[in-house]
Amino acid sequence: FQKAIGVSITDQGSIWVGYGNKTQWDLGDGWFFEGSAMPGLYFEGDGEDLGGNIQFRSALGIGYEFDNGATLSLHYDHRSNADIEDYNPGLETFGLRYAFIIE
Repeated sequence: FQKAIGVSITDQGSIWVGYGNKTQWDLGDGWFFEGSAMPGLYFEGDGEDLGGNIQFRSALGIGYEFDNGATLSLHYDHRSNADIEDYNPGLETFGLRYAFIIE
């Protein structure tokens, strides 16, 4: 497992920022499968009401790792407040993620 920071920003001004763990399984020839879990803070903006500012995100993805360590992946994630609030509609998204290593 690696520590990771996650950020999501929508065209409606919603922002989610989280910190948690990520892991990656090598599939060979640069390809990999990944998973992550991160608690975070959500700011609604003009976007979806998710029932509160504390939101947990779990994600799965498949991607490719370049020679410089950067990755490009297609991922699915689920966000919810884990029923710590009365209203918990959750949110599912598909996305394209580019990640790089900061040394």
